[in-house]
Amino acid sequence: MKAILNLAWKELIQLLRDRVLLGFLILAPFLQLVLISEATGAGVRGVKLAVWDQDQSQLSQDLIRTLDNSESFRLVARAASYTQVEQLINDGNAAAVLIIPPDFSRALMRPDTRATLNVIVDGTNVIVATYVLADIEGAVNDLLRQLLTELGMPLSAGGIDLKVENAFNPTLFIRWSSLTAQLPFITYQVVLVVAAVGFVRERELGTMEQLIVTPIRRLQLMLGKGLMALGVGIINFTILYVTLTQGFRLPMRGDLLLFTLLGILFIVTEIGVGTLISIITRSQQQAVLIVFLLAILEVTYSGYIVPTENMPAFMQAAAAVSPLQHFIAITRHVFLKGSTLPMMVDHVVILGVLTMVTLGLASFLFARVEV
Repeated sequence: MKAILNLAWKELIQLLRDRVLLGFLILAPFLQLVLISEATGAGVRGVKLAVWDQDQSQLSQDLIRTLDNSESFRLVARAASYTQVEQLINDGNAAAVLIIPPDFSRALMRPDTRATLNVIVDGTNVIVATYVLADIEGAVNDLLRQLLTELGMPLSAGGIDLKVENAFNPTLFIRWSSLTAQLPFITYQVVLVVAAVGFVRERELGTMEQLIVTPIRRLQLMLGKGLMALGVGIINFTILYVTLTQGFRLPMRGDLLLFTLLGILFIVTEIGVGTLISIITRSQQQAVLIVFLLAILEVTYSGYIVPTENMPAFMQAAAAVSPLQHFIAITRHVFLKGSTLPMMVDHVVILGVLTMVTLGLASFLFARVEV
């Protein structure tokens, strides 16, 4: 028993001396708890809402004002045709569109009929779509009760029917939403682990000095290591894509070539991040643990759980520089919406910038690393 306790004491001392590892063990769980509570504690707020008001009555304006004044929605556009409605949804400029028919107010005032409202919801994120429908239904019911009370009519009189169309995911099948986030996340983990242990493994084995003195430049050495991680990432990416489309029957509505090229860009970005981890760590254990804890944090603000628009400002700032967040958005756009490059240009440009920054910083640090 004494021998076991002595061994445990030795392990504790080693852990306390490893400041990087100790810091992550203490801070990462705390940060994850705080970030998840911040991201999910307030529900879905500020959802981008557009309206096409064909009725143009006081009642329709009251309904629009009620939705816009709530914390759940943010009125971003007023459409003038169904073509504009489709464009707003397809381009991602609106998460929901409320269509008010021309006879809305007249039908609502007749006790023997029921008025109709049409709602188109972006179904690529099932969680958001579910909240949107519930909030719109609540606002409509509140308006109806208020109106009937003012008119002195019974609450059973008349009514409003919501006709809902879930764009890109007609049945709000949650698997479509989750699987399109799984492909980027699993690729992210595999590539990051492979790249993160590349140089630190050589340092542990004592072969780093031999690599440094070989007749190749350090940049060439870094590129050679990166090509192996790139190959692993592409193979993993391909296996996941085939599994999703053939095994889970996930629809692929976009351009496969475009998606593959953007996937390679994402893999290269993560190779840069992994190389940075490999340079600053001193053991494979440190590198793998940092990857694991970083992945836990990335899930929080990458849009995997809740949309980034619903997060506090500091989490949105973190999400803006997260390659995973941008590639999850790209994957959902291409798979479910069939989006083209111009429709995703903001995510693609930022991903390209992050690629240059991570690779440039990794190259800069590796050129100055001590053996």
